[in-house]
Amino acid sequence: MLNFIRREKIYIFMFLFILAVNFMSAGQPEKEQVKAKKSFSEMTFEEIGVTEERVKDFLSSDRLSAKFFKYAIVLGFLVFMFSVVMNLAFIFRIRLFSFSLSLTGRGLGEGAVASWGVPDLLRASVVIVFMSYILGLAESIIYKLLQLDIGINLRMMINTFFIDIVVVIAVLYFVALRSRDAITSLGLRTSSLFKNISSGIAGYVFILPLLFAVLIFSVWILNLLGYKPEPQPVFEVFMEEKRGGFLLFFVIFVSVLGPIIEEIFFRGFMYNAIKKHIGIIGAAFISASVFSLLHTNIVGFFPIMILGLLLAYLYERTGSLVASMTVHVVHNSIIIGFVFFIKELMG
Repeated sequence: MLNFIRREKIYIFMFLFILAVNFMSAGQPEKEQVKAKKSFSEMTFEEIGVTEERVKDFLSSDRLSAKFFKYAIVLGFLVFMFSVVMNLAFIFRIRLFSFSLSLTGRGLGEGAVASWGVPDLLRASVVIVFMSYILGLAESIIYKLLQLDIGINLRMMINTFFIDIVVVIAVLYFVALRSRDAITSLGLRTSSLFKNISSGIAGYVFILPLLFAVLIFSVWILNLLGYKPEPQPVFEVFMEEKRGGFLLFFVIFVSVLGPIIEEIFFRGFMYNAIKKHIGIIGAAFISASVFSLLHTNIVGFFPIMILGLLLAYLYERTGSLVASMTVHVVHNSIIIGFVFFIKELMG
């Protein structure tokens, strides 16, 4: 026990710090906040002002954005119809092209096992949470000293950006320095690049009907239960932010940088660490569940979990993060596109 404490003293200190902060926060009475108005993500389309007539008027206008979304909607419809055909072909065992759902994959390589394991995953997680608290404290001090008021949603997004940087540093430390593994062991490979990109797109198109059906079912059940969705900071930032530079940064971060970093952590690092102990299926479900939980979205929990399972499957099949990164980037880009479509309708 003493040897364990001496060996892990820095992580034990961080863990105790996290517990202390949460304990003190739990002991403080919550401040009552009076909302001047509903947040955008809590409103219905009718409350926002998005009606069938407004959609028709927007799409029939000569605005460049209207033309873009008009073609995007047509393309999206065609892709969805093709995804239905893919699923029917799979159900009736009709081979459209070379697309296998076999779970026997390559992972890190034939017979290869990650040098890092669950203990390293736990250490990295403690470091990331600890640093997120330190960053939050540092940001609060800076904002107070400079008397900056950029809004809670924007602060949260900026904080998330710096935490993602910490995530990358932590993963690289435990893989490259502590475990002495090559960075490629995470799945950061460029071999068969276009094949892996196409595999990712094919996999994503294939599960679109399932994602859509599960999302509709989840919304229906939660509506029956009278659940009101919590405000989503990302949605709020995009709807409220007017500064072009900040919007461009957030689009790049949410659509590209965020997905890449998340795939490095959840699939490259977490999935391999868990798989080392319990195998492919258990690792896929656990990493997908944690991936979904950390998105703190009850409405999208099961669709996000299904997406996480697909991402783990693609990683296991290809041995590369390229396929899962492709899916993640495409998925987030579609969501951002939908948000901008709503914003254009309100403009």
